[in-house]
Amino acid sequence: MANTGSNISVMGESTRLVPANTPAVFEIITSTNTAPDDLLVHVIAPSKRTVPARVLPGNRTGVQTVEFVPNEVGTHIVEVTVNGEKLPSGPLVAKVYDSGLIQVADVSGGVVGQPVQFRVDASQAGEGQLEISINEGEVPNHVQVVGGGRCLVSFTPDQAKPHLIDIKFNGETVRGCPFVCAVADTSRVTLSLAHLELVPVNQPSSFHMGVAGGGAAELAVAVRGPVGELPVKVTGDIHSGFTAEFTPAQVGAHQISVDYNGRPVQGTPFVAKAFDSNKVTVGTVARGTVGRPVTFSVDASEAGEGNLEITISARGLNIPTQVHPQGNARFAVSFVPAEACDHVVNVAFNKRPVVGCPLIVSVGASGTGPSVTLPGPGPVHRPSTLLINHPGRLEDIEVNVEGHHRYVY
Repeated sequence: MANTGSNISVMGESTRLVPANTPAVFEIITSTNTAPDDLLVHVIAPSKRTVPARVLPGNRTGVQTVEFVPNEVGTHIVEVTVNGEKLPSGPLVAKVYDSGLIQVADVSGGVVGQPVQFRVDASQAGEGQLEISINEGEVPNHVQVVGGGRCLVSFTPDQAKPHLIDIKFNGETVRGCPFVCAVADTSRVTLSLAHLELVPVNQPSSFHMGVAGGGAAELAVAVRGPVGELPVKVTGDIHSGFTAEFTPAQVGAHQISVDYNGRPVQGTPFVAKAFDSNKVTVGTVARGTVGRPVTFSVDASEAGEGNLEITISARGLNIPTQVHPQGNARFAVSFVPAEACDHVVNVAFNKRPVVGCPLIVSVGASGTGPSVTLPGPGPVHRPSTLLINHPGRLEDIEVNVEGHHRYVY
């Protein structure tokens, strides 16, 4: 730029972006008879400290070069005078930046089809333009400014290969670039875990892992129980798939983690709940009497999560049973026997018989007189029975069976 009527002006823009710790250069146009010693330069840093500057002859007659080396980020004011005359356009302004102060965080691995995010902090780097490219611009990225020179960058990989992250600030490559983001395709891995929702203790549990497409596969399996890691045995190969086996030793939640090439496989971590049917206890069941409730207790509080099944049968037929929750997996069970015979009590936890079952409960007559238990309807030409409870002699019992015909028109 030139200024009519003045013997001094600046060549180019008077405000520039300048990298820290490198010489900042401004060219001043003066009259042809002006020597470098005739220029007075005063550089003020953001901290108000004076920065040493020098004036050198330019490449052309009538041009002088002002040079200084800033080491602070921020706006530097450069005042130039020639024989008391200042630049008509005002002081020169050097906006100093330092790309070495940019911090990049949270660059980790990714999964095909899922967004990957990392953070860029340029809050201490000064003024400038940030450029971010993934795989030389092949993969689009989105920048969300969160304020204060900080931003959140995201991209979604569509291929299972390393993605290179390049960042430039005012055209300068940021230190540490390119950052490498390893990308895995966890959809290649199939798991069958649904059957492990409830698993017994002290018995091996296993699941299968398949990897589609072949090639290199780094599968890592870990099982963490209530008090720490459990040994896991993995067998198989990439062609037939892999089988992981572990044996829970304690009741409680077991977290199953499967990583493929360092990334969690979809559906993991999976929580398997270990149970112990041997820790279900059934209280004492006293001898019963026809028509009077028989009660006993069932305690599954130490057995873990699961399903408790209680059935009571007489002569092979299940009879109505009442189960009353008492809290904390404890129950009161009752039934009213209708006939004097042995009743069978069965208790199972997660389809596994409880220790001591089946229980045989003897049921006697009520003692209030004879009773007759009649069977339900039965097929013709087949024997049918009825049960008579009578404290007297056999000769005192008379049984008459009468039938009738039903005609259907």
